[in-house]
Amino acid sequence: MIAKPRFGKDRTFFYLVRNAIGTFSLRAVGIGLSFTAQAITARFMGSDNYGLFVYALAFTPILSWLAQLGMVQTSIRYVAIYNSQKDWGAILGFMAFATRSTLGACLVIGSAAAMIGWLLKDTMDDLHRYVFILAFLHVPFMSLSELRVGVLRGLLKISFAELPENLVRPLLLIILLSAIYFGFHDFVDPVTAMLISLAVAMTNFLLGSAWLRQSLPEGVSGSLPSYRKKEWLTMAVPMFVVVGIQLLISQLDILLIGSMVGTREAGSYAVAARVADFAAFGLVVASSVTAPLIAAHWNNRLIPDLRRLLKITTIGNALFVLTAASFIAGTGKYILGIFGASFVDAYPLLIMLLAGKSLYALTGLGTILLTMTGHQKEATWLMGGGLAVQLPLELYLIGEHGAMGAAIASAIAVAGINLSALVIVKTRLKLGLIG
Repeated sequence: MIAKPRFGKDRTFFYLVRNAIGTFSLRAVGIGLSFTAQAITARFMGSDNYGLFVYALAFTPILSWLAQLGMVQTSIRYVAIYNSQKDWGAILGFMAFATRSTLGACLVIGSAAAMIGWLLKDTMDDLHRYVFILAFLHVPFMSLSELRVGVLRGLLKISFAELPENLVRPLLLIILLSAIYFGFHDFVDPVTAMLISLAVAMTNFLLGSAWLRQSLPEGVSGSLPSYRKKEWLTMAVPMFVVVGIQLLISQLDILLIGSMVGTREAGSYAVAARVADFAAFGLVVASSVTAPLIAAHWNNRLIPDLRRLLKITTIGNALFVLTAASFIAGTGKYILGIFGASFVDAYPLLIMLLAGKSLYALTGLGTILLTMTGHQKEATWLMGGGLAVQLPLELYLIGEHGAMGAAIASAIAVAGINLSALVIVKTRLKLGLIG
């Protein structure tokens, strides 16, 4: 019988504090670098070129979701469980199965994208065609990189999981974009910017793969792979739907604004949303640290430890949200001005997005709890309902109020999903966020 490891009160708190500080510090530096990279990109490209760049890249997370087949979130849960039980063969088998599935999906998606591109070749000019081709080439590298991140998080190697995306990517973007801009003394065109972004994505993938090999427990390499495909697919299929709906909800506003209003407005919206995202930074850190523990504690029926984990996480996250939202509201115009004078007009939009992000951050643990405890079907229904509300609402409000309408619709949909998730967590899992 496999022993069930137990996190005592002191050890749980120590783990949370140590990993939260490490992840928070790493992500804080990453946020600063990413903010700088985005500001430099916007300034070096100009608002029109930047809008096209952002609009094209908005499609890549959706294609990456198709390629991942729900395996990233599945890896966080099952690798955490197998790691706690020292079931090395299952970890090795899952990694092999998930990698092969993702690569196969990338080939199918690439073939379909090439066929669609050929059919639409007469409807696009050369600039748009090249930009979208380069954007779609990001997909295999992004998909496999995110899979590596999921496995590392399951192994509780949170810092290693965060390094490529939070440090390497923005730093390389800053260096390469600056070299092009100052070397040629001219605005960076969308094709060049997309080439740089693709090179950085490839570098991230290679570094992430190397760090994963170094982070695997010693027993993994000498074990025979154990395949539990039915068990993995039972979670992966609904998680595929959940993540897809989450992506559509998060990307729908930019895609609709770009299509209905214009790519320039989509660029302004993307900048305001990026600034507002900082209010949810605490939840992002909390989920990175606690999601594997939630899965392991629930699977091993360590409910008192799980309640303690949720209480600590909720209080810390709430304090951060209130502080961050107040700071952004007070300094928003100055922050937007860093991206360029034309972005300052997006301040009212920033305030609306900030309200939505703050509400999302305060209530977002509910959906994480559902997916990490095997209740992904309930999460799927919630996400589907939220999307069913958001899509028609955004179509109407964007038509009436432009980008502001998108922000309002997004906030309403996210609030409905997260509050409903908390009700399910309370009634079915018998868990509360603070007790």
